[in-house]
Amino acid sequence: MAKITQVFIHPAIGVARVGDSPNEYYFGSEIIGKVKTDPANFRDPQGRIKREAARFRLYGADANGNIIRELTSDDGEIKWTTHIANKKAAWYNFDIAFDIPQASGGIKGVAPTFSTVRNPAIPRQDRKRLAIDPGPISISGNLVNKNGENNKYAFDEGTFYNPNGPDTKVYLGELRTDEKGRLIFLGGRGHSASYSDAPATTFANNQTWHDDTSDGPVNAAITLKDGRKMEAVGAWVITGPPDYAVGVDAFITGYDLAFQTAIDAGTLQPVDKPAFWKDIYPILNRLPLNQWVNRGIYIQHGWGNSADYTSLTKRLSDPGGKNLPFRMAIFQQYRNPDYKAMEAEFIPPIYGDGLQSFSRTDTDPRNFMALLCFQYEYLKQWAEGNFIADEPPKPVDWEKLTPAEQAGHLDRSALDETIGGPFHPGCEFTWPMRHTMMYSSPFRIKYRPDAPLNYGAQLNSVAALAAGGPLDGSSAGDITRWMAVPWQTDTSSCLSGYSAVMGQYIPTFWPARVPNDVLTQQDYDQIIKPGVSETKKLQIFSRREKWLRGIIYEYGYPPKTVPEKTKGVNEFITAWPKVGIVVPKDGPAGSTAFPEKIWVETGRDIEPPKLLAKASASAATPQAEVPVVSDWLLWMKDRSRERSE
Repeated sequence: MAKITQVFIHPAIGVARVGDSPNEYYFGSEIIGKVKTDPANFRDPQGRIKREAARFRLYGADANGNIIRELTSDDGEIKWTTHIANKKAAWYNFDIAFDIPQASGGIKGVAPTFSTVRNPAIPRQDRKRLAIDPGPISISGNLVNKNGENNKYAFDEGTFYNPNGPDTKVYLGELRTDEKGRLIFLGGRGHSASYSDAPATTFANNQTWHDDTSDGPVNAAITLKDGRKMEAVGAWVITGPPDYAVGVDAFITGYDLAFQTAIDAGTLQPVDKPAFWKDIYPILNRLPLNQWVNRGIYIQHGWGNSADYTSLTKRLSDPGGKNLPFRMAIFQQYRNPDYKAMEAEFIPPIYGDGLQSFSRTDTDPRNFMALLCFQYEYLKQWAEGNFIADEPPKPVDWEKLTPAEQAGHLDRSALDETIGGPFHPGCEFTWPMRHTMMYSSPFRIKYRPDAPLNYGAQLNSVAALAAGGPLDGSSAGDITRWMAVPWQTDTSSCLSGYSAVMGQYIPTFWPARVPNDVLTQQDYDQIIKPGVSETKKLQIFSRREKWLRGIIYEYGYPPKTVPEKTKGVNEFITAWPKVGIVVPKDGPAGSTAFPEKIWVETGRDIEPPKLLAKASASAATPQAEVPVVSDWLLWMKDRSRERSE
């Protein structure tokens, strides 16, 4: 204890998620690579989505920043102070990421972007009323507000503009503590509304609307038993939408993005020689992992496919010259992050930041997302055979980790469950998070208590990126203000396969958090059912349904968006708790024809139209053997005919 001269909060950036369950919650992962679990598949007994809680801990360090041990209430009195806000309605429209050439007019024939304020009709003197800011709240002790019974710790005093009466109070979350005095933060309950009851009309900038996502600084002070009082190096918390695809990693995670930003700032360095299982396989594995949330990726890289990297690890992990052509062939499929050429067919199969018309005629290479520079360099070294052939990772025991390792796991695991791109605008945060001026040190948001709420009637790339501008330090609400309002309109709008010439499944946006195509619970039940032949099970296994069927997509095949997509977007604003959550389940016992884990849509509570219900049920159990994947489209036509009948 005598060596401790500094205190740090970990994770440096904590992530909470909204849910409509009044009081039940679960914790996000706190160990790298360990998929978070919940016995009830993240829903309460009434089927409501549980909130994801962010838990924060204190770690003591020496004068050189070396972490010595976790500090809990056993070591002294801890006082936590958190300040969150929602400034979306008081901020500017999201039109495009301001840091790409398209925004500044750097693309031929494309004018620079000037974003106007949201809710421009609100007079300047009233615009602060568009920001929901309940102020800071402090909490101290063990198991305080354990069941959410004490409103003293609720962020419910912030209000949103109402021209017809008193401004509307908005609940943004609450604080609790665990048995060791650690901080538990719970965010909002997913409620979004318009003060004029106007329908949503866009994916990101709906006037008169607000939601209950938020972000802000997390601070703490500890008075040790020896009398010393220490202020901790602060952290940040972000409340985002639900995680609808548990354990599916994005092609670029929030951790990857923050790590690249630290490299750009010169505060961290990539490894000189990547290790296969530690540094390379996680990048490669994201393709087959996303098979559970996008049918196009399943067809190209899913279970049983020759490009399923999970079945090729012996060759992939061999640095010898024999597999050099194999490694190079894979590497050359990945899009170059220099964005000098249009590489539409390359990997990842993801849309980018610079969107024009979702077609092959677009000229901006940033219409498709590349890996980050350090990831691309790691893959290049791997392809050339310049990598370490390490051992596959083993399960991690939290108690056996050193305190420094624990802190590292907390920082990374929280951000590994977020999306690091593309940003149009994104899921939990957007493009400002890739700028060095946003951070005070690796992974820590730079706090700026006097951050302005307004930078004039319009915002452009020059003002947005300037020193002293909106990226140069943040206060409560400044991370999520760039996001869609309400979040549901973006979640239900950013889908996949926008251009028919490129296919109906890929490219895609954020399937790792917002699935496109899923294996239904009904089909999974058939796959694990005894007495069904493995051939038939595999045929059933190859099916995928649209996650937003009945809302954005019509029932039946081929999947088509509903004629009035905006109507579906508005329906999702209230239907978001009723869609499925994709979770890993065990494959058929004793079978080698299926993966050990199969990601399955669970908890869906949206009934199909009555005319289709009977046909859907009969189609779930084919009477005859289904053709192989090469005849997939013919079978789809038959299923569509059966359902229409």
